[in-house]
Amino acid sequence: MPKIFRLSKAGVRLLFKVRHHKGHGIHSPFVFNFITRVIEEKTPYHAYEDVRNCLKDFPVLSFQENKTHRLLFKIVNYFNIKQILELGGGIGIHSLYMTAAASDIECLSVELTPSKYNQAQMLYNEWNHNIIQSEEQFPLINGKKDCIFVNLKNYNASHNELVIYLLSLVHKDSVIIIDGIRTNRKLQTLWKMLVQQNDVIVSLDLFHLGILFFDKKYYKRNYKLSF
Repeated sequence: MPKIFRLSKAGVRLLFKVRHHKGHGIHSPFVFNFITRVIEEKTPYHAYEDVRNCLKDFPVLSFQENKTHRLLFKIVNYFNIKQILELGGGIGIHSLYMTAAASDIECLSVELTPSKYNQAQMLYNEWNHNIIQSEEQFPLINGKKDCIFVNLKNYNASHNELVIYLLSLVHKDSVIIIDGIRTNRKLQTLWKMLVQQNDVIVSLDLFHLGILFFDKKYYKRNYKLSF
């Protein structure tokens, strides 16, 4: 009988690295531009230094900037996003990068752990941008959001309820970013549920990070990308 070979996590990640690297093999102009102008873009924005300077006053956070922080900033900046919902705000660092692009960005950050909520509150006070905190799992929101960031490492909810909630808050130009889609099998299932929704048109699988778009003028497709 034929042997069934299972790739290790490192092997799967290597496979992602060789798929569509720097936009090769992508026929969608929208996705190609997003890869080359956002994911692969390397500009050292002044906003990164602004965030780092703010965080110098909080050495206890042991902060180290990474590519996810920079990608969040670049997505908000590229799409000129103004209304953000963050589910799983943690100690607040991701919120800083998402609001660093412009002074008129409004962010509602949900964090359910009191100790992290309090740490984030101190950080937001120093940052002095328009970030509102909530301790509700599904806060009541009037209107739609341009960007929703879900950090699954800091946020836990029923899959069905979360999917319904997220889709109720998007418009055709919205983007949803989900961090931690391969943390475990349960969260992989959540990602698959989202990708299969009729409202989701373009999905980008960056291994640990997933990105969803909703504009029906594009062809429905899931891309696996290097990140």
